[in-house]
Amino acid sequence: MAAMASPPGTHAIAVQLRRAYATRDLTLLGPLLADDVRWGDADHPRGCRNRADVLRTYANIMGEGADGDVTEMTEGSEGILCGLSVHWPEGAQRGRPGPLYHVYLVREGKIAEIRPFDDRARAAVSAGVEPGEPGEPGGIVRRVHGA
Repeated sequence: MAAMASPPGTHAIAVQLRRAYATRDLTLLGPLLADDVRWGDADHPRGCRNRADVLRTYANIMGEGADGDVTEMTEGSEGILCGLSVHWPEGAQRGRPGPLYHVYLVREGKIAEIRPFDDRARAAVSAGVEPGEPGEPGGIVRRVHGA
């Protein structure tokens, strides 16, 4: 069974995405996003519908004192699976326990959609990542689901 390739530019995006998270630098995140990037339910009042919405949401989250660590960065046939451990300050309204996963769907060399998940298995399917153990926290793994 031949492996399907990640979308063009996925590895470079994963490297820069990890750097943006590690440094908490939104100027590194902005160029990775498509102009019309989507994040969350379009019908939800907090759903992001473009680059400015996504960057504003990240800025608001960081402004509320949230911090986090990337626990996994795995490339798949549809994009990037990113495992996150988010730490909220005591008394924060948004915080929730447990791991969080974002799938960054890549189209035409940009992040076109960000899909949030509570469990890795569903996130892996969405990203086109083959089943298995998560990648190492400090690296970027290419684990593309076979065709």
